[in-house]
Amino acid sequence: MKLTKFTHACVRIEKDGKVLLVDPGSFSEDAAFERADAILVTHEHQDHIDIDRVKALDAPVYTNSGVAEQLSDLGDRVNVVAGGQSFEAAGFRISAYGKDHAVILPELGVPCENIGFLIEDAVYHPGDSFTQPDRAVHTNLVPISGPWFALPPAVGYAREIKSQQLVGIHDALLSPLGLGMMGRFLNSDERPYHALAPGDTLDIN
Repeated sequence: MKLTKFTHACVRIEKDGKVLLVDPGSFSEDAAFERADAILVTHEHQDHIDIDRVKALDAPVYTNSGVAEQLSDLGDRVNVVAGGQSFEAAGFRISAYGKDHAVILPELGVPCENIGFLIEDAVYHPGDSFTQPDRAVHTNLVPISGPWFALPPAVGYAREIKSQQLVGIHDALLSPLGLGMMGRFLNSDERPYHALAPGDTLDIN
């Protein structure tokens, strides 16, 4: 498989000529939307789903009930999934994890539903949470900024999940200095950290 990172939380995963698009939000470049055989959306915030551009694609969408309500006019193109379920999309095997978005401020409560996706038992995208999968993964996508973000739980999340490598996501709010700093906290000999720029690719072996 090949993973391509786009701005913020959007990634494309390619395998056997098929493209899986994950969290194509309002910050995502047009190139992310050029072709998709299936779309995964972790939650309803605009930095994870650009409603108009997703509707313009002719591809099935797999997401939670909150997002599905906003895409109700797409009919059976939209598939509601929940944590604990496994399914297949465009030839990719996917498992869903969790239910809740991370808390931004205690007085605001849980903002919305959020599900993480484990793709081909290899790539894990948590959305806006530090929900952990129940198994080791090849590539763990680690959120590294955001209004709900805090460094200690991010480092704990990265250390507790057994993985071969880490890739930083959810990073649009960081300056170049901040982006460079994250490797200091997340990189290790056993789990190298990759700070990919938009358009950079990584092989998933």
